[in-house]
Amino acid sequence: MDMKSDHARKRLPAGERKRIILEAAMRTFVEYGYHGALMDTIAERAQVTKPILYRHFPSKMALLLALLDSAGECLLESLLEPMGSVADWRTAIRHHVRSYFDFVKNSAMPYRLIYSTDLNVNQEISERLTLIRNQIIALVADHIRFFIDTAKINDEDIEVTAVILVGMAETAAERWMADEHIPLEVYERNLIKALTNILAALPGRADQAADLKRKGDAHARS
Repeated sequence: MDMKSDHARKRLPAGERKRIILEAAMRTFVEYGYHGALMDTIAERAQVTKPILYRHFPSKMALLLALLDSAGECLLESLLEPMGSVADWRTAIRHHVRSYFDFVKNSAMPYRLIYSTDLNVNQEISERLTLIRNQIIALVADHIRFFIDTAKINDEDIEVTAVILVGMAETAAERWMADEHIPLEVYERNLIKALTNILAALPGRADQAADLKRKGDAHARS
C-alpha cells in the first residue's frame, strides 16, 4: 500500500470507509469461506490498516454478521419492490419471481453470502441465517394470504405452502449459480409455471375473482 493511497483512505468519511471494508469483506468471505478469510486480506483489499479495520469491526464474526444483516435486508427489499398497483395473483407471481432472480443475478455475492454453507460456522451465524430465511417465508405467506380466501384454508397450510415456494426458488437459484449453462430466464419461466400451478389450487378471494371477471368483460368489449 503506497503512502498516497493510504493518505487518500485516511481522508475518507467513516461511512465511506466502512462501506469499502464491507465490500472487501464480502468478496473475501465468498471467495475463501469463514475460516479461510483473513482479516489481513480484508484490510489489504480495503486498503486500510488492521487497526482501522478493527476500529470499525472488533472481530471477524462481527464483520460477517454485519454483512449478513445487510445482505438479508437487500434480499427482502427486492421482494418488497412495489408493482405499481394491486394486481391479480398471477401477475404478482411473475413480478416477485423476476424481482428475486434480478437480485440473484445482479447481487450474486450477497446472495451467495446468505446461502454459503462455508459461512454457517456457529450457532450465532446459524440463527442469523435462519432469521433471514424465516423473514422471507413470512413475507411470502403474507402475499399468499392477500390473494386467497383465508376462511377456507388454515394458517398452517399457508405457512407450509410458503416454505415450499421459497424452497423451490432457492433451489432454482442455487442450481443456476452452480451451472449457468441453462439461462436464468428458463429457470424463471418454469418456476413461475410451477408456483402458478400450486397457488391455483388454493381458494381465491371472491373480490379478486369478481375483479378479474370485470377486467375480462371490459377487455372483451374493447
